[in-house]
Amino acid sequence: MEWFNAKVAGTKAEATVAFRLNIMLRHFEGDALISTIGAAEVQAAIGRRRVETTRQGKLPSNGTVNRDLIDTTLRPILRFARRNLELKVREIPWSDLRLKEPKGRTRTFSGDEIDTWRAGLPEWHRPLFDFINRYGVRLTEAFFPLDAVDVVGGRVALRARKNGGTHYLPLLPDDLSDMKARMGRARDADLATVWFRQKPDGKLQAITPRGHQAASQAALRAAKIVDARPVHDRRHHAATTALKASGNLAVVKQLLGHESITSTARYAHVSDADVLAALGHKSHHTEAEISKIFSENNVKDAG
Repeated sequence: MEWFNAKVAGTKAEATVAFRLNIMLRHFEGDALISTIGAAEVQAAIGRRRVETTRQGKLPSNGTVNRDLIDTTLRPILRFARRNLELKVREIPWSDLRLKEPKGRTRTFSGDEIDTWRAGLPEWHRPLFDFINRYGVRLTEAFFPLDAVDVVGGRVALRARKNGGTHYLPLLPDDLSDMKARMGRARDADLATVWFRQKPDGKLQAITPRGHQAASQAALRAAKIVDARPVHDRRHHAATTALKASGNLAVVKQLLGHESITSTARYAHVSDADVLAALGHKSHHTEAEISKIFSENNVKDAG
């Protein structure tokens, strides 16, 4: 396919797009011509994809359907056909066809919440807790094989990803040093992961994803932190923290390994405290107090 060779082949997204492209092709007639695809055909394909289970045995989310059939595949293909190949393409009302997606959750935590949460964890879970908080990886991605760590390049290859692709995550120097030490101990103990606990007899025991999730959930309850998920909300926290530190949405996109900046845009929100900081004010008020100030000012303006 000319579009794939021109726009996708050789890029980081190649494997992911190829995977989604195969899904898309399943839901259109095999010999369908570009010029014959219109709103009705797209609507029918969406209906078929919605009842087809994913690799995890679940029905796909609306966002997955949109990316499989519109955002990552058909829409750019038709655009390429019209602009680059000068083919006749039917007008398609994409906004009418897209399935509605829920507003993304962007839970963040205060420094006190993170400290209390961390303190409630068994000591051997804290390095993994810190790693997820800093790099925003998903729980499954954090359990990479030992050979995924590139000691020379200073990065780790995350292959167990939601979209099936590989994301290369650069590591800070201190984290790389710690990772090297953990890799050595894990290999000596014949473990498949760098996350482990040392038992009283000195032997190492691997931490499991389920074990970390359970420990994190217990620490959350003990800390009385509400409306929080034990692992995935820390990905959102890491993304928001990185955006505030860098002010660059593209940096966060690279950190999280998103295919599109659209997925990262959910973190581009600001608080009242951010507004005051941008204006150069030093505020000692809490977020709630600042919101009250803004609300009172709005009432005065309305009067």
